Amino acid sequence: MASAAARAFLSGAAKASPVSYVEKRVLRTSPMHLLDIISDVDSYSQFLPQCTHSQILRRSNCGTMFDATLTVGLPPLSEEYVSRVKVDTEAMTVEARSIRSSLFDSLKSRWKLRPVPASREQQTQLRRGVNSLSDATSSSLNSKTEDDEHCDVEFEVEIKASNPLIVGTLDKLLEEVAGKQVAAFEKRCLQISPSKRAKR
Repeated sequence: MASAAARAFLSGAAKASPVSYVEKRVLRTSPMHLLDIISDVDSYSQFLPQCTHSQILRRSNCGTMFDATLTVGLPPLSEEYVSRVKVDTEAMTVEARSIRSSLFDSLKSRWKLRPVPASREQQTQLRRGVNSLSDATSSSLNSKTEDDEHCDVEFEVEIKASNPLIVGTLDKLLEEVAGKQVAAFEKRCLQISPSKRAKR
């Protein structure tokens, strides 16, 4: 039988410790299109790494807030939690905070988007990188002009957990996971045109 100290350690009786990270990038999409993709939580499980289930549970009458459930795996951790999400189309921000979670004391994320005109140098770099993308994405990029919009992205994540095992795991993985998530959203934006999203 586990000792009282061991049970306290495993149940997270210690004071909650925050782990945070901010990912900053310039992505090849418009801020509004990215905001639309971020708001489409129902589709997260189709393209986000480690996300096996995602569903919007309910929306506010104004349509700018909703509750959503996600199931994510960060080996050796796996968690299903519910977040309250607020979308601000004027400020170009998306904020989420957990309202139910068994592993985390709190989980917060914030997207901040800003338009960035693509320079000639950036366009040249994009064309050089086309070969590393899928055929569909390559065709999409080749059809674009120098007036294409880019998006300055700031993605901030903060997770608090009482269990030191969880804190240690997050401390090692959070930067990598956040980077992969931002890359996955960019790829999703390139694969799904704004016109296709508008028809849904």
